[in-house]
Amino acid sequence: MKLRTGSKALIREINEALVLDVVRARGPVARAFIAAQTGLSPATVTGITGRLLHAGVLVETDVVRGTGGRPARLLALGREAVFAVGVRLTAREAYVALTDLAGEIVADHREQLASTALADAVDAVVTSVDAVTRRQASGEVVGIGIAVSGVVDQAGGRVRHSGTLGWENVPLRAELARALDAPVVLDSHVNAFASAGLLYDGRLEGRDLIVFSVGQSLGASVVVQGRIHRGFDASAGGFAHWRGVGDADRPCHCGAQGCLETWGSRWGIERELARRGIEAGLDADPGEVEPVLDEAARQLGVAMANASKMFGPEGVIVAFAPELDLERLSRGVEAAFQAEFAHGNTAAPSLDLVIGAEAEVAKGAAYEVLAPFFTAEVAQFDDADAAGALA
Repeated sequence: MKLRTGSKALIREINEALVLDVVRARGPVARAFIAAQTGLSPATVTGITGRLLHAGVLVETDVVRGTGGRPARLLALGREAVFAVGVRLTAREAYVALTDLAGEIVADHREQLASTALADAVDAVVTSVDAVTRRQASGEVVGIGIAVSGVVDQAGGRVRHSGTLGWENVPLRAELARALDAPVVLDSHVNAFASAGLLYDGRLEGRDLIVFSVGQSLGASVVVQGRIHRGFDASAGGFAHWRGVGDADRPCHCGAQGCLETWGSRWGIERELARRGIEAGLDADPGEVEPVLDEAARQLGVAMANASKMFGPEGVIVAFAPELDLERLSRGVEAAFQAEFAHGNTAAPSLDLVIGAEAEVAKGAAYEVLAPFFTAEVAQFDDADAAGALA
């Protein structure tokens, strides 16, 4: 969505976003409720909702009868006019989901990568995007969001470092935009997962949170008043490469020694098991695996608690990827985290342990494409494709 400072088009986009955001968060709602929430006049709301109804971005649903006057028709987000594609890219596959404006997946596809080479990753994404978009006969796909494990510069569209993919400073957004001929938004797995909650889970709205992801790699998303804080030069959330406590003789794929990634990620856990001569990895005898998991949990729990003490969030969400959904690990993280607050001056923030399912990450990547519809000041694209869907 391209902003045009001081123009009537800009005011229109802002007002449309205000209306859509109320419907997103509280819908189905009456026009009078939208006017009260936004401060727009009833006439302005009527004009905006009329345009959005015509475009299919809003639909009329139930009729509510009051004590007098004409009955009010409630408005909800349309499900057939606007779509976005979300991609969860890993070293093994591209999982792709086509998502409607209300945040529901309407089609998905899974494509194996021939290798982690950039060209093969792009081919897998293009094949998957084509597979899901061909299934949708109506509406407009306004962009593609892609989530990658690693350190991502969203504004610059580059994967700065991904240990799982073996990438350094890869211009993934430009490569995909060229191959797909469509707007592309790039982010990390954990930021995409956080975005899914922020846009469509009212419980997270306006809150201060830290979202940690634990899977093949590690990540963190810092949320300030309901918005992802990216830090100077996109440096916020570098949780994977904190220094662990203990033996530093653990080489990390970033070139350093003893990063938290070498202790608590699946990559690090499997490397430590191999170093101990445990060939079967996580499938080995529990008596061999559990000591490694226990130390991983301790390292993760302490690091998460230290981050929380510095930031002071209302809540902490730990999303375990499906490939590391192990009860011993999650319970160990919880115990280590809580123990760090046993003698503190403040209570521990709420702690939620969840599964960061691949569908949630893909949906979150799609939500980042859809976000400009609800927040006009967020300009994700360098063209007017998203705005055009409302014209």
